[in-house]
Amino acid sequence: MKFMQRFDAWASPRMPLLIFSVLMVGLLFPNQIGLLCPYVTAMMMFQTFANSLGSGLPDLLRVLSHPKPVLTTLITLHVLMPLLALGIGSLCFPDQPLYTLSLVLIEASPAAVSSLMWAVIGGGSVELCLSIILLDTVLSPIVLPLTLRLLCGSIVALDSAGMIHDLLIMVVIPAALAMVLCRVLGKETCTRGQKTLRPFSKLSLLCIVMANITRCVPLLCGLNAQLWILIFLTVFMRVAGLVVGYLLSRLFRFAYPEEMTVTVNSSMRNNAAGATLAAQYFPAEVVFSPSISPLFSQLTSSLAVRALQKRQQKIDHPAS
Repeated sequence: MKFMQRFDAWASPRMPLLIFSVLMVGLLFPNQIGLLCPYVTAMMMFQTFANSLGSGLPDLLRVLSHPKPVLTTLITLHVLMPLLALGIGSLCFPDQPLYTLSLVLIEASPAAVSSLMWAVIGGGSVELCLSIILLDTVLSPIVLPLTLRLLCGSIVALDSAGMIHDLLIMVVIPAALAMVLCRVLGKETCTRGQKTLRPFSKLSLLCIVMANITRCVPLLCGLNAQLWILIFLTVFMRVAGLVVGYLLSRLFRFAYPEEMTVTVNSSMRNNAAGATLAAQYFPAEVVFSPSISPLFSQLTSSLAVRALQKRQQKIDHPAS
C-alpha cells in the first residue's frame, strides 16, 4: 500500500505526461487495449465513488449558504461554455455537424473530479470544489441530455433515456453511495478511505482514457485539416473555460481560494464520462474530442494554477 501512496505522490504532478503516454499506447495498440472497453463503465463507477468519499450533505449545504461561487461555476459550465462550443463549432464545421456535437458534448459534461487535485495543489477551496462536483454530478443526468437536445437535437437522434440511465449508473449512484457511507462511517474515516483509493482512481482514469481513444484510431488514420482544427478548438475551449471562470471570479471579487476553485472548475470536465457516452451513443467523430481533451485539460489547468499562484504570491509578498 505504501508503494501505491508513493505512486500517487509521483503521478499527481505528472498527469498531463501520463495521459499523453496512455493516449499513445491506446493509439498504437488499439486491438489489445480495446479489450478494456467493456469494463469502462465499471471503472467509471469506481472512480466516481473513490473521489466522492469524504464529501457529505452537510458540506454541500454549508457551501450553498453562500451560493454565488457555485452558481457562477454552474452557469459557466452549462450555459456559457456549451453556447460558445455550439457557436464556434457551427462556424468552423458547417458541413461536419458531428464535430460540433463533439465539442458541445464536452462542455455539457459534468465537472471533473480531477479538478479537486488542482484545487488542493493551488490552495483553492476544497469544500467548494467538492460541493461543485457533487452538485453537478447529481444534476448531470438532467443537464447533459437536456443540453444536447436543446443545442444539438437537430444534428443527430438522441437516446436521452439511455444517457440518463448510464449517467445514473456511472456517476450519480456511486456518488450517492459515497455520501451515505460518509454519513454512516463518519467523514474522517471516509477521508482516509479516499486517500487510500486515490492512486487506484488515477489508474482507473488512465485506463478509461486509454480504452476510449482506441475508438478514434480509424479517424486518426485519415487525419485531415478539419481534424486538426478540431484538435485546436479542443485546446481553445479548455483555455476559454479558464479565462471565463477567472474573469467572472474577478468581477465578483471572490477571495483567492474561491477564485482558484471557480477558475479551474470552469474549464475541467469529466471527459471520461463524456467519451464513454459518446462511444456508446454516437459515431466515432463525436468520440474524438472528449477522448483527447483530458490531455489538454490537465495541461492547461496546471499552467493556470501556477499562474494564479504566482500572482497571489506577488499580492501577498509585494517587492519592497
